[in-house]
Amino acid sequence: MDNVFNNDANSSGVPVSEGRPVPVQTGGQGEVSPSRVLQCTDPARGEIFHELTCAGPEEVDRAINAATLAWAMWRGTDIKERLIALKRLAGLIKKQAPIIAELIAREMGRPASEAMALEILPALDYLNYLVVHAEDAYVGRPIQPRHVFHTHKRVHYLYEPYGLIAIVTPYSIPFALPLAQVAAALAMGNAVLLKPSELTPLCGMKIGELCRQAGLPEGLVQVLPMKKEDALFLVSHPGVDKIFVTGSPETGRQVMAIAGCIPKPVVLSLGSKNPAVVANDADLERTAKGVVWGALVSSGQHCDSIERVYVTEAIASRFVEKVLVEVDKLVTGNPMDATVDLGPLISAWRRNHVHSQVTEAVARGGQLLRGGHLPDEPGFFYPPTVVLNPPADCRLMREETLGPVIPITVVDSLERAIFLANETDFSLSGSGWTGSSEKAERLMVGLQAGVVTINDVLWAPSEPAASRAGYRMSGLGQLQGIEGLQEMCRRRLVAYDSHASRGPLFAYPYDRDQEQLVKGAMDLLHGATLPKRVRGLLRLLTSKRFRTRVPGRLLLLRSKRRKK
Repeated sequence: MDNVFNNDANSSGVPVSEGRPVPVQTGGQGEVSPSRVLQCTDPARGEIFHELTCAGPEEVDRAINAATLAWAMWRGTDIKERLIALKRLAGLIKKQAPIIAELIAREMGRPASEAMALEILPALDYLNYLVVHAEDAYVGRPIQPRHVFHTHKRVHYLYEPYGLIAIVTPYSIPFALPLAQVAAALAMGNAVLLKPSELTPLCGMKIGELCRQAGLPEGLVQVLPMKKEDALFLVSHPGVDKIFVTGSPETGRQVMAIAGCIPKPVVLSLGSKNPAVVANDADLERTAKGVVWGALVSSGQHCDSIERVYVTEAIASRFVEKVLVEVDKLVTGNPMDATVDLGPLISAWRRNHVHSQVTEAVARGGQLLRGGHLPDEPGFFYPPTVVLNPPADCRLMREETLGPVIPITVVDSLERAIFLANETDFSLSGSGWTGSSEKAERLMVGLQAGVVTINDVLWAPSEPAASRAGYRMSGLGQLQGIEGLQEMCRRRLVAYDSHASRGPLFAYPYDRDQEQLVKGAMDLLHGATLPKRVRGLLRLLTSKRFRTRVPGRLLLLRSKRRKK
């Protein structure tokens, strides 16, 4: 890694300096006066390897002004040209993939090979999806009016960019998640203000650099490393038109409170306590491998990581034995080593948080089967940990952990497992493991989560066509897929009435003829019997207002629809 980071710049173009602040990058708008210093820590060593100045209110104002100017041009660019720019962006990511993976490993601690699989590949897949399908989400969608009086109108939705999108992202997926949201916003014609996690700012800055290299207009994508308190200034800024936040529930509540006072639209992806339910007919080999990987990937810091496991007692002992076999195979160490499975946690605070949950669960009766201790070595490593039957009300089972811990609870039935799995305020995703189609159906219907997967885990973030949303307090709004793209647009309803008439059907004057029209419409459209509907039709036909203001072919069209 030393050949990638040096005192001037690494080969990815991200400036690195030991012990001195560097100017924040704001879309080529020049250097920003230092206001605060943000330190980047190598979690594998526990050492600061880079410092940079982070943005404050003045830099936010400057970035918004620059992005607004760039957006004035970008919004008028044909979507095909936008997608060509994203295709260039994909080519750059593909070319620089090893460098990006190394950056993720150095800054976040995720093994480089895992970064390739769960960050680089999904980013490329999503960009390819946008190039092919983004136009489908942007073009106007026609609507066939169902009301008999509106059939002659041409009605459709128009989609247009919001303007300036603020994107706040976490450390847990420092490249793929912000890249996908930035790309979606750009495809739909918006400018972007990206606030990466203060723990992984260089990954966010790398996205800004790649956008510039791809030839996007100067200032269109603004990357603003900043502290949490300044992020609230960003989302409350009147120049921001919509906010996308992925983070903690506390952050989500603060953003919602600010946005609600303005008001301003928000999309939130917040905390999770994702359950896995193992039925008594599950393939134990596959299930053990899936649960261990799903729980420990990225040292348990992935937002879709499994955080609770419920297994029926008929197979519990065999399942736990196989889980332990899989855990014992894992290698923890330097994330730059290709043979390492688990790297460190992101920070000392995160490790202490995880350890305190494990310690409490064991002190209250949980059985510690593996791990559960603080290593005496540099860095923020924590061993793969398995706790059997922790108390249902302990923090390990109730609060988000984001660590390499597998809590396993033995239950007497599948129904009990589903009930306990749903006992949470946070429900981003869930998984069920069974060999039966009937039980699979029961799990898909019964598990209350934004994404439910049977016999697999962690697939949804890598499927660009799959739109997903948090459940309960885990989120608000859609990500990915066509629906996720449309979150980046304002939707307007437009209609064209080409029929030459004397005015709208129910317009003034309110006279006897208008009264006859209303009574006829009530009987025709909502009459309970055939005679009433016939009477309504006759009233309409005797109304001069109806005959002159509604095309006669409407009744014929309605009768055809009724026959279908």
